[in-house]
Amino acid sequence: MDTKIYIDAIEKELALCCDEYFYKKSSVADAARYSLLNAGKRIRAILLFMTAEMCGKGWRKYLRLASAVEMIHCYSLIHDDLPCMDNDDMRRGKPSCHKAFGEDTALLAGDALIGLGLETIVNDENIDDLSKIRAMKAITRAMGPMGMIYGQELDLEYEDKVADKIILDTIHRHKTGRMISLCGILGSIDSKLTENQRNALELFFDNIGLVFQIVDDILDVEGDQRQLGKPVGSDSENNKSTFITLYGLQQSKVIANNLTQQANEALSAAFGDKSQALIKYTSYLLERKN
Repeated sequence: MDTKIYIDAIEKELALCCDEYFYKKSSVADAARYSLLNAGKRIRAILLFMTAEMCGKGWRKYLRLASAVEMIHCYSLIHDDLPCMDNDDMRRGKPSCHKAFGEDTALLAGDALIGLGLETIVNDENIDDLSKIRAMKAITRAMGPMGMIYGQELDLEYEDKVADKIILDTIHRHKTGRMISLCGILGSIDSKLTENQRNALELFFDNIGLVFQIVDDILDVEGDQRQLGKPVGSDSENNKSTFITLYGLQQSKVIANNLTQQANEALSAAFGDKSQALIKYTSYLLERKN
């Protein structure tokens, strides 16, 4: 499906935010720009925009919220690639931030993107103050010690231990899932939804967040390094517990399909035809090759 209009808009907005909030002569700013403006897939921004449209809102109103999500996501990638974490040398077909700028500058660049993301929300002129408070609460919970950070903690803890179904589910619903679910929250931040619609939206994004990680695990086994823009097989090298190590390749694909179908059925029942763009996009995410 054609998402170019969304991607072009978010790329432009991210560049504007960097110009607005970074000093011109700063190695940390250069490193942050290098990673942030490095042709990402912008999946989180697209999910946020599509949610807003499904809720009857103009998606451009949420460009700054989507920018903040992409900044926080980028910080997590910079830190994930560090030698003390996943120790990956490549990201999106280019040297990782720490390989290009050094570990110390990369660490600060990640930190800077956290601050930039939060500052972007605070200064967003497109949403009211109550929505800003709700957005700050949602994004800090998603990225914090009860969200992404907890998932990363468990992910490191279980590098050399076998995770069972409950632990693996907990890792990925936090590490990957929380920042995916955040897109549904922010895309509907000022929408008047029924309880049924909110429940369907929550189930949809909970499932899709998990599916996204399952597909990542699958691609780490059978993906093409040229398409992925990073080495394959890193999970195995780091002795990580994944859906593949627990369920096997074929059963992991079945689980991903079942979760996607359940998510799409719930969203369609609650939002009707307005949900079709999101449902089509989840099919793309399920079949993605990078």
